[in-house]
Amino acid sequence: MDKRNKGQILLVLGVLLLLLVNNFSLRHKLSDLQMELQNIRGSITAISFNDGGMEYRIMEELKKGASALASSETKLSFKNGKLMLDVTLVPKMLQPGSTYYVVSGYDKVEARAQNGTSFVASVPFDVVENNQVYAVIETEEGSFQEKLPEIYVEQYLSMEIRSMSLEENDKKVVMNLTAATEETATFLKSLKEVSAVVLNEKNEETDRLEMKETDVELPDSEHDYGFAHKAFTVNIPEELYEMDLFKVIVKLKNYGVTMTSDEIYQYSKDGTEMNGVMGAGFRISFEE
Repeated sequence: MDKRNKGQILLVLGVLLLLLVNNFSLRHKLSDLQMELQNIRGSITAISFNDGGMEYRIMEELKKGASALASSETKLSFKNGKLMLDVTLVPKMLQPGSTYYVVSGYDKVEARAQNGTSFVASVPFDVVENNQVYAVIETEEGSFQEKLPEIYVEQYLSMEIRSMSLEENDKKVVMNLTAATEETATFLKSLKEVSAVVLNEKNEETDRLEMKETDVELPDSEHDYGFAHKAFTVNIPEELYEMDLFKVIVKLKNYGVTMTSDEIYQYSKDGTEMNGVMGAGFRISFEE
């Protein structure tokens, strides 16, 4: 074999070797690319799973009894002569197709959507019964019930006697009332039954006098913390002064709620006389 042919053979072998090396390199790079593509696909799947997984995890937590609500709010309202409880629910997660209810006693009311993030409903407020309220969420996964904080009328209704005076000449009592909350303002504005209850020395009721609404003396704006004001007056009959002792308290009645004051006036035959109030607030009770 001459040198020329030998050189050509070596050249061909070199080219073949180079092609083999390049092919191996390309196959290795292709394998790396396939591996990277698989990793990317896995990451995308993981992201999708996490997006749907958040819903899954929340549903699992609900099944274990965790709260489904980010927050809830309750307040009293007065509608058509009835005491109602307005409830606002803010779920942690809004699921398409879910229905939200508020349940109290035998009343179950569907909550309507509000502002895209919350749901509101009104249920009757039974002042005699224990008003335990529940949120119920019905989803494709099932139904979930959550107990809301207990409700006390006292946390919404707060009435105070701002001032009380007695006109000596005609024994006329004038009482100024202040509503300390928004709910009490509604209670006070619609108030129709205000009575001065006369008690004997044994705290037995002997008489009940209707108090009439009169012009209210408003506090100055700097010291006015109330939401509404009203004033009522009553004349104490002369025949009561023949008793050895009598006391006068005030009762306010509205929406099945009775608010009773401490003594606002007391008289005894020995000449002892007291007017004013021993306490500024009212005790709350309910009609049966």
